[in-house]
Amino acid sequence: MLGQLANYLRRRHMKVLKPFANSVAEGLRLSLGDCDSEKAAALANAFAGAEEVEVVEGNLLDLTCDAIVSPANSFGDMGGGIDKAIDDFHQGAAQRAVMAAIAAEYFGELPVGAALIVKLPAKRFPYIIAAPTMRIPGSVIGSINAYLAMRAALTAVLRHNANASQPIRTIAIPGLCTGVGGMPCDVASQQMRTAFDNILRGGWQKVYHLAQAPYALKFERL
Repeated sequence: MLGQLANYLRRRHMKVLKPFANSVAEGLRLSLGDCDSEKAAALANAFAGAEEVEVVEGNLLDLTCDAIVSPANSFGDMGGGIDKAIDDFHQGAAQRAVMAAIAAEYFGELPVGAALIVKLPAKRFPYIIAAPTMRIPGSVIGSINAYLAMRAALTAVLRHNANASQPIRTIAIPGLCTGVGGMPCDVASQQMRTAFDNILRGGWQKVYHLAQAPYALKFERL
């Protein structure tokens, strides 16, 4: 009861731009959002019609979710932006756990397009999904890094859930590549939606030739 009240009070600080569909009862539920109104609006526009997605304007850490995506860099440095907020939420344990996992599983460098999941002893956001949007901090304008990071995050969750005793059902995802990466928010949001359709809507099954893969053709907008 107290937990539900706390959830309600935290959500009062948020503006829901796009709610979940009432028909969504099971499966993955994605909460996308940003504190910046323009970025949140771009996400809402890109994910129109996606029943299992809500879009909020506000602090994602006010939500109650199983996992949150950390869009930092390939080395797990969570020193700024949403990543620092995630690490602060976990009192410094998030960065340590992510860096240790990257060292153990990827020899110290997690490439863009790959993702890993670490678990922490917390009631909210016990899972951190590290899905780098850049190798090192800097501009990613003109890249498909938002698509790659979103695709990697969703793939990692599906693989985790295939064998997990505690599957991930709810995920908070910030706008990808729109901070230090500098990617225009409408472009980044559309790349995220393309990855969503590719993985959760089965778009990958319709790729019979590499030319059919998302962003394989030069005239596609980046």
